[in-house]
Amino acid sequence: MGNRDIERTRGIKSVLELVVVLFCLLSCPQAFAAPADIGGLTVTLPDVASGWRKAGKGDLFMLQKDFPETGDDKRGSALIQITKPLARGRNSLSAGVKTFVATLPDMAKEDILIKYYGVTINGHDIRVEERCCVHQKNVSISQIVVGIASDERQAYLQLVLLNLKGDRSQSAKAEFEALVRSVKLDPSDTDFDLAPASDDGGLDGVFTHLDTGVRPNLFGGVDFYSDSEITMFDPKGLFSTELPKGGRSMTEHCTENPSDCGLYKLIGGGFFSSGGSIETRSVTSAYGTIEIETKPFSKKGDDLVIDEEEYRAVPPYEDGAKLDGEWVYNFASSGMTATSSGSVASSNTLTLHKNGTFERSRWSGVSMTNEIGESRTGVTASGDRPGSSGRYRLSGYRLDLTDASGKTESLSIFGPDKGSDGLLVINGNNYLKDDGQ
Repeated sequence: MGNRDIERTRGIKSVLELVVVLFCLLSCPQAFAAPADIGGLTVTLPDVASGWRKAGKGDLFMLQKDFPETGDDKRGSALIQITKPLARGRNSLSAGVKTFVATLPDMAKEDILIKYYGVTINGHDIRVEERCCVHQKNVSISQIVVGIASDERQAYLQLVLLNLKGDRSQSAKAEFEALVRSVKLDPSDTDFDLAPASDDGGLDGVFTHLDTGVRPNLFGGVDFYSDSEITMFDPKGLFSTELPKGGRSMTEHCTENPSDCGLYKLIGGGFFSSGGSIETRSVTSAYGTIEIETKPFSKKGDDLVIDEEEYRAVPPYEDGAKLDGEWVYNFASSGMTATSSGSVASSNTLTLHKNGTFERSRWSGVSMTNEIGESRTGVTASGDRPGSSGRYRLSGYRLDLTDASGKTESLSIFGPDKGSDGLLVINGNNYLKDDGQ
């Protein structure tokens, strides 16, 4: 996108004026309907009942949502800005995003906090960059810029958050994410939907592989992790890296949690072939960014080998199956800096009996210290959380726990080790069986 095109988006700079008069609308609010056509760009706008209002005139389509002062939260606003499509192709998308970010000059000096690059469900290039925080006139400003490009056209969308944090910030982001997923840049574009193509699919079942390593924690230290990660394949071409919870189908789970899911197809072979490759189109963010990867693929009995990593087949539990024993999930994290230290720990115990009953107990604790000069402060707290008991039911990859009041909680479950119940992965957490030794 060249400078002449950017001139048509100069209205974005009105955000800086809005900082001075934060809570003044640019024009009288107008009702609007969804979906909307913005110069040939089709988007599905938030429902008017959610509080978003049309707030501008000119080349930029603008929405504004105001948040009142409540408790510790200052009065704040969120602005969505959308350009009309520009006659530029994919090769200038990166430069266009950079120029669009620079319409807020102070924000352009900030490092990118979060970024996603990939393609949309319609095959367009997409870039997402999030920056925070600039302060103007006692107002905190954060920015998310999205650029989308086909071979011939580009469009840019921006969310500016003014004095918003926590749940209020997240709600505005979620509405913006849904809007971005709905973008149709070309007339032939379809709605965001993980719909397999005719040549997708070929696998069926749940497979697991062990992922280990270290990662940073909240206290400045590092934690060792060992996770039994899963991939659930649908024969038609849908896959998920999480087991659906609450009895949902994979399609329902992926509709509600698109970043857990994607599409796949086998190339140069198949499930009954000795080798080939597997192409995955993974949804990497709530904006609908998709990453395409192709990895070597082969079968090894009932198991799979993907990019030299073994994925072991995990059989489902028979309906009404029973387990007997006590399984414990422990979590601990700690670290320190020059002036502070902290740790947190928790333990969950689940006991299952052959007669179909269960008991569950939970414990957690935290400890933190802070030194300033010769002064030292600290806090330590621990306690048991309310336990529960009742009856359980196993079926497939689902564990239902029904307590004495009749309330049922549905959890995902699988046993990664064939022929052993020494380890159960319940809702993504590793529960080790206590053998009493």
